[in-house]
Amino acid sequence: MNLPQLHYTSAAPGPDGSGFRFTAVSAALPTALLGEVEQLVGYEPPRDAPGRPTPDELAVFPVAFSHNTLSDGSRLLCRTVYTGTDYSGRYGNFHAHAVRLPEDGALPGGLLPIEAWESPSWTDRTPEERDPGPLTTLTPARRVDRAGLIRFCRARADRLEPFLADVRALLRTPDAPQLLVVERDSADIAHWIAVASAVLPRDRADRLTFTTYTRRPQLARQQIVGTLPDADFDLAGAAADHRYRVHDCTGGHSSPARREPDPWAAVAARVWLADRPELFAEAARSGHDTGRHADHDAGLLAVLAARDGIALDATGRTAAARAAHEHTRADDPLWPPLLTTLAAGGTDRTPEEWTALASLAEEFSRLADDTATAPLRGDLHDALDRAAADPDSPLGPLLALLGLADALRADRDITYGGTAPALTARLTTALLDGTPEDRRAVRTALAPHGTLTATVLDSLDQHAATGDPGRVCHALAELPDADLTGHPHLRMAREFGALTADGRPRPDRPALLDALLKAAGAEHRAEPSVLRAAFRLVQGERPLSPLEAGTMLVRLPAAWHRAAGLDEVFIRAALDSAPDDREAPDLAKALLAHCASDLAPRQRAALLLLELAGELTSGEAQPGFTERALAVRPQAAPLEPGIEERLGTALADRLLAERQPPGELRALAHSGDGTLLRAYAERARGDGVGSALRRSPSYAAACFVAWHTASGADPLWERTRTDLLASVLKPVVRRMPAEDVDALLESLRRRGGGWAEAFGDWHRPGVLGRLGGRWRGRGGRAPGPAYGPGDIERPGEEPGR
Repeated sequence: MNLPQLHYTSAAPGPDGSGFRFTAVSAALPTALLGEVEQLVGYEPPRDAPGRPTPDELAVFPVAFSHNTLSDGSRLLCRTVYTGTDYSGRYGNFHAHAVRLPEDGALPGGLLPIEAWESPSWTDRTPEERDPGPLTTLTPARRVDRAGLIRFCRARADRLEPFLADVRALLRTPDAPQLLVVERDSADIAHWIAVASAVLPRDRADRLTFTTYTRRPQLARQQIVGTLPDADFDLAGAAADHRYRVHDCTGGHSSPARREPDPWAAVAARVWLADRPELFAEAARSGHDTGRHADHDAGLLAVLAARDGIALDATGRTAAARAAHEHTRADDPLWPPLLTTLAAGGTDRTPEEWTALASLAEEFSRLADDTATAPLRGDLHDALDRAAADPDSPLGPLLALLGLADALRADRDITYGGTAPALTARLTTALLDGTPEDRRAVRTALAPHGTLTATVLDSLDQHAATGDPGRVCHALAELPDADLTGHPHLRMAREFGALTADGRPRPDRPALLDALLKAAGAEHRAEPSVLRAAFRLVQGERPLSPLEAGTMLVRLPAAWHRAAGLDEVFIRAALDSAPDDREAPDLAKALLAHCASDLAPRQRAALLLLELAGELTSGEAQPGFTERALAVRPQAAPLEPGIEERLGTALADRLLAERQPPGELRALAHSGDGTLLRAYAERARGDGVGSALRRSPSYAAACFVAWHTASGADPLWERTRTDLLASVLKPVVRRMPAEDVDALLESLRRRGGGWAEAFGDWHRPGVLGRLGGRWRGRGGRAPGPAYGPGDIERPGEEPGR
């Protein structure tokens, strides 16, 4: 390849003038580019350089070796050196020798631009001919050889990884910041550029722009810019400027580490330090063959490094494991050495690395021997311990580790080691509370671990015994083939799931309880924890009805439900029953018979009232029921609203019947019990009493007598009875046909005691108040026999008795 060349220096006067000018230019080099080239070939000596250097001092002046892109797409490779004096003897002269490379062309011999550093083909003198021919050969100097680069990298190991990360950023991001490299010798800058060029694919390295020296780096436009510590630039400020990435290897300020580590740079640094730079070219070839960009692919380089036994950090091992899993064939011979390197580790492993290693479980199981994986098994035990002990850590990595343990045949150590309790707890929680995907994943992970599965079943059985067995049903759905021998609570949970599955007719709850206890096994049915768990499954979120509670109470031996603490549940079913529940009084009666010794006094009193209310409704209550209700009510306070409503209604209905045992209404009238008296008044004002009054004159007569009972006995009763006479009975009587009024009077005459006469006085307009006053004046005594709605005084009785 013919490369047009040029020379630029300070020269004696001639046809093109004097001073700094192009002194020799190949004819093939376009004149239009010379102005642009002139801006790139200049040289300023360092600020602290001697003004009149000796030949020895001249030899250590920095060399400005640069590779530049020109506006027409072609490239300029230039070497500029300080020469001391010019033709006139003045100091400050320099000489630039440059060649122009076509846009897609390369240097002769296939050299990379940096490989032309200090080539003997460069000269620091202008040739005799003003039109030198193109340069056809470029002899490499081998000044930057492999051994030298390895020594250089090891000497600057601390800067190697961040520098490589910035090099890759140059090629990945069009507007990436420039790299400013500070060294005391431009040859060291050339080594940095050689390191960068060696790690890149050939086409990228060919186009990497750079300069090994400039005194004013802020004016440079190359991608990598070399300078000395005394540059005319605030290097410390540049280190904090987002436009630059400064790597000061002289002890000055460098840019802070990148926010996110670069896996590729971490691997590349270790490749250099291991003296294996040829892996960069191999990675580039492999990437080209597979259509992957090797300069972006940490995994490809990491796989090759691990294959060759290069120890990687956690980032590199993670990249290698991921890439191998995704792109390496099962029969690839690199697997055994790769797995050995990954198993050896060398630095602390991260959660990301464990996840990547777990993806290679099959390969570890198939290809790695126990000796090679011994370090990994040791690390795995600790990793499982940490993952299992952290309840907030993701479940997926933990299960992946468990799969890796199985592949490494390390499950026995894990199951019986210190990891087991925490691991069991995490897996149990996942089965109980996890998503369906989590539960399925746990099922898969447990499949090869029989002993660990047994400990998880033990944990689930304990949860079913002491916690919410309903949640256990969902967990067991993921373990359909589990052996539940010795786990009665789990057997019940599985049976419950089967009996209550969607689409199946659900058995009633007492029958469901029987079925669950049968599933637990005859030897476990009487165990309190078994009965409690069965009951929690049966009850669920809906309280037992009195009918269900009564059925279970009768079917279960008293010793069983007492030991299981279920008495309270049955008692609550009775006490919290609805006022119209027909079975509640029978449940109260059964509880009073079966659980008398375990009842609290208030509960016993409340159940007695519930039983009495049932007897009042059925007509089985014995005389004196009002006195019994009044005597027990204070012991039952605070009485459940349902029982209070039921008792008040049942007692009122009984007292409002046409015939009653003697003394019942009188007991209520004298009690002052506002709740029962209000209930009596409400029922008396109801449609039932109103209908009976209109339909039956004899019933109206009975109410007339009842509501004159115990006049003046209690202020509340006094207000109640007078209001009922005026607002309930009076309107009905006024609308009665004459024949019904006659029948009412006839009923009162049969009672005797002047009730017919009293009714006549009461029925006349304006008489009610006078009549009531006359009776109050007599001490509240009312005439009539001892029967009627709620009863009245017998003739001759003292009032108020």
